[in-house]
Amino acid sequence: MGSEKVRLIKSDSDHQKAMRQLLNDMRAMELMLEEGMFDTGPTRIGAEQELSIVGEDWEPAPFAMEILADIGDPKFTTEFARFNLEINLDPLLFTGDAFSKLERQLWRLLTKGENAARKYKAQLLLTGILPTLSHPHLSLDYMTPLKRYEFLIEALRKERGGNFEFRIEGVDQWISRMGHSFIESCNTSFQVHYQVAPQDFADKYNWAQLIIAPLMAATCNSPLLMGKRLWRETRIALFEQSTDLRNPELAYREAEPRVTFGKDWVRYSAMDLFRNNAFHHRILLAPIDEENSLKTLEQGKIPKLRALTTHNGTIYRWNRPCYGITDGKPHLRIENRNMPAAPTVLDEIANAAFWLGMMHGMPDNYRRLYEKLDFKLARRNFFHAANDGLTTHFYWPGTPGKVPAQQLILEELLPIARQGLEIANIDRADIDRLLSVIEERVKSGQTGAQWMIDAFERLQKQEHSPQEAPSNITHELNRAPKHR
Repeated sequence: MGSEKVRLIKSDSDHQKAMRQLLNDMRAMELMLEEGMFDTGPTRIGAEQELSIVGEDWEPAPFAMEILADIGDPKFTTEFARFNLEINLDPLLFTGDAFSKLERQLWRLLTKGENAARKYKAQLLLTGILPTLSHPHLSLDYMTPLKRYEFLIEALRKERGGNFEFRIEGVDQWISRMGHSFIESCNTSFQVHYQVAPQDFADKYNWAQLIIAPLMAATCNSPLLMGKRLWRETRIALFEQSTDLRNPELAYREAEPRVTFGKDWVRYSAMDLFRNNAFHHRILLAPIDEENSLKTLEQGKIPKLRALTTHNGTIYRWNRPCYGITDGKPHLRIENRNMPAAPTVLDEIANAAFWLGMMHGMPDNYRRLYEKLDFKLARRNFFHAANDGLTTHFYWPGTPGKVPAQQLILEELLPIARQGLEIANIDRADIDRLLSVIEERVKSGQTGAQWMIDAFERLQKQEHSPQEAPSNITHELNRAPKHR
């Protein structure tokens, strides 16, 4: 969905043409996999930083297009709303000082963005859901004025065939109905990419599906929406409901949500997921630039697979398979989409190190997970972690009963992450520094979500109004120490 060069599917003939392109791309990928054309190493990592823009009143400030024009840096790009931005960080070899490089670049770009925002009396803020968001900010007047966003809103609304219904229950309850899906703009995340060799993809992807729940328990940071205390990671429920096209009154609507944890383990390869995308989700957008990917292959060139990547970009798996080309060679990546933005840059880099270390250090006994744990239990783990954070108890392979989140993370997953980072030859000082952030957070139970809930309840006891509490919390988030 990053490309501006897309068109809306408006007719059956449009859809048939787009499907032919998609099937060609899938066949081209199959051939490339069969011929061993994909990159198998060295491992690269990457990240995308989503962020909010706030004004002097700590409310969303719609200056994204103006700030982008002033910055003039292609690493900065738009998001769905005019009060959000995205920063695309450089891909890095997963070794040595990769995390220090990532941290330094992120700080440098955030500083650059902050300097540009000052002209508009605005600031950049890292948080999973901005506490000061309110219903007026969900008007399409706040949508970024680019065709691809208009097309997506129109396509989702058409496919839904009715209003989007929202119901999220935590300590409080939030119920709403909207005629469009723009509310997904409330979410901001820190998305991390991990390159995977094709022969390892199935096992690595399944492992990513297993560990995403304890990862979320340790990294949750989005407990408030519209002044309501909901899930520890409310982004999960909000995003799933904002793109759910299944209308119970219309039998032909999609059987699966477009934001999804998935329905089963991967058995064979990345093609399992791309085939599922093609067969279970209607094509909403197609690339303007047409490519005959099979002909490109016949010419000895690497196809861009634009139809496949455009369609994949409208299906939001929490662990998403990605296709790309680096230095003329195709590769596969797993994109982790569940980690929220903030609460500090150090926290984000530590979260990335924890996930990437676990991915790289996957023990052999976790291969063939489809033989060791019912997928429905992994899915249950995911939603319980989103709801309850570090108080969750998990179903886990080889373990009778359930395992407390803190015990699982401290006794098993942190050692796996450390080993994975050591295998990658990450600098020892960075390993110790970053994993200690996770260890301290898990031992204390003080996630970003818990801090925000505690602050909100403290302010309520001090008789702050429903408007004052979110503003005060947002102000405190901006003043958060840069290192914990």
